[in-house]
Amino acid sequence: EAGRGGESGHDYIEGIVADVISADAEYAEAVEAVLEGMTDALVVNSTRAFLADSALQKKLKSRVGVICTDRLEPLVDSGDLSGFASVKGRLIEFVGYDSKYAQLAWNLLGHVVLVDSIEAAIELSSQLGGTYRFVTTAGEVFDGKSIIHLGPVGAAEGLISRKSRIHQLQVELATLSERIGSIERQLDENNQQNEHLGKLCTDLRTAVYEANTEKVNTESALQVIAQDIRRLTDEQPVIAGEIEMLAGEISQSVRKEYESKQKLDELEEVNTERTTHIEELEVQIVEKRRLQQSRTAELTELKVQIGQIAEQQKAIRQRITSLQSQLQHGRMDIESARTDLSGCDDQMTQTERQILAGESDISSLFVEKEKAQKISVQMHEKVRTMIRQKAETEDLLKAKRIEQAAVEQEMHEVQLELSQLAVRDEDLTRRVLEELRIDIAEAYENFEQTDVDWDAIREEIGDLRGKIERLGNVNVDAIAEQEELEQRFDFLATQVEDLTRSKTQLEQLIARIDKDSTEKFQVTFDEVRVNFQTIFRKLFGGGKADVLLEDPDNILDCGIEIFAKPPGKETRSLSLLSGGEKTMTAIALLFAIFKTKPSPFCVLDEVDAALDEANNERFNMIVREFQKKSQFVIITHSKRTMSIADVLFGVTMQVQGVSKKISVQFDNIDTESDAAVA
Repeated sequence: EAGRGGESGHDYIEGIVADVISADAEYAEAVEAVLEGMTDALVVNSTRAFLADSALQKKLKSRVGVICTDRLEPLVDSGDLSGFASVKGRLIEFVGYDSKYAQLAWNLLGHVVLVDSIEAAIELSSQLGGTYRFVTTAGEVFDGKSIIHLGPVGAAEGLISRKSRIHQLQVELATLSERIGSIERQLDENNQQNEHLGKLCTDLRTAVYEANTEKVNTESALQVIAQDIRRLTDEQPVIAGEIEMLAGEISQSVRKEYESKQKLDELEEVNTERTTHIEELEVQIVEKRRLQQSRTAELTELKVQIGQIAEQQKAIRQRITSLQSQLQHGRMDIESARTDLSGCDDQMTQTERQILAGESDISSLFVEKEKAQKISVQMHEKVRTMIRQKAETEDLLKAKRIEQAAVEQEMHEVQLELSQLAVRDEDLTRRVLEELRIDIAEAYENFEQTDVDWDAIREEIGDLRGKIERLGNVNVDAIAEQEELEQRFDFLATQVEDLTRSKTQLEQLIARIDKDSTEKFQVTFDEVRVNFQTIFRKLFGGGKADVLLEDPDNILDCGIEIFAKPPGKETRSLSLLSGGEKTMTAIALLFAIFKTKPSPFCVLDEVDAALDEANNERFNMIVREFQKKSQFVIITHSKRTMSIADVLFGVTMQVQGVSKKISVQFDNIDTESDAAVA
């Protein structure tokens, strides 16, 4: 009651020391150990006013310490403690206080040094003298001379620790309240989303049911269409056979028509020839008759020649008879040809009718086939549309199921987090009940957020302090826990020391490796650079080339720039060089590296593919030069490269599908096959 001086009318009372000084839980035990017996001392700003208040002194029921701030002298301490490894700092640096109580705090804690252990405190006291007091975070106090205070602090002396603990619990409660509020809001949002998703699931189930119904109908229609397609497919060979048979008949009729036309043309030619011959004979007959008439008229005049004329007449008559017989046979042949021609005309007419009938049947069959194809195409299009719709529906259903699974997973996580928070809330409630004897559920049963009444809070704090004083020493196992913590701390400190030592050794090893790598890389890089410049000039017959480090100060991590300038060209980017120039530059760099550290064998696969004959000859020159120290296995199609080889190995296929290996050694020609190598 005396500590609440401002509220009781005692303006000169600032409170007790525990109200003035605060500390984190980590350093609260050390502060209480140093201020043992003084945490509940009154702090007054006027010694005269306090001594004049006899009424207050009569109300005191026990002895009370009083600190008069108006009689405190400024503390001067110029000692430098930063050079001591075991010193964490002055204890005043680890507490909190109002600026107007700075002089009080410095007088109480300014000469107190926070150290790692009591052994370190004893060692420091011999170096710093008896000016300072020493304390550890475990509450062990050494006055700098000969007195050491150990063990737990009394019940009345733990005000600062309990105040720190109460403040920490209030912060945790506020954080938990905010967390619970956010989780409740999130639960409300999740519930709304669940309701919305439930509606969506119902709609999806309805849509799926309708889609399944439509799917069944579509499958039935597809079965009918499939049966029609199978029937048409089965009938298609028959129709194709009929079409082929009709086509054969049509071709046969056309062939017969063509033969008949040819025969008719031949008969017409024969008839024309015979008609021409008959006309010639008729002309001859007319001439003979005219001659006969002239001969008859002259018969009387030429009686001497009558015998000859009679013989001639007889011969002429015989010839006429023969000609008439031939004329009769020609007329009979003409009649026969005309009969055959009329028969061919009838056959052609019948054939044309059959052709027209076949064409009509083929047209009707083609129309039916086109209709069937159109129906089939339409049915296939419908089937594809339905399949596409089914796939889209299934994709949508899968997406919705995935969303539902994600929401259920989030709900599960939220429920799990709520369970964890409930367990934590229960644990905190139990700890508050055990340590502070406060039932939070009953205390905040009808809690409503209102404006904060700080006076009521101060009064409640005062009541809590009184209750805490009456509680006494609650934690009876603090010493055992402290020993366990010290053992754990010693173990972890040893581990940290080992890790630090290992880290230092590893850093030294890495630095040494980096140094050796840098030196070896620099030497190798310089050799490769010189070799690259030399080999480049050999390959190109001049020019310049160089390799440079992008960052010479960091050669292990930097890049390498390659510069190439063939003879007669300006320095340009490697991407602007031709394919042969790029290949020659790469070969120069490759052999420069190889020359720095050669190996017994070297395999080159198609490295000369982009080279012309002149560059190929230069490449062969470099290979011959390196051939003195290494053996080369070159895969190539170039004849010039093959010409420098000692042994050729190849594969040939003299018989189709049968491969044979062939080797040719130029010193002693030997083939594995008896046949000549192509």
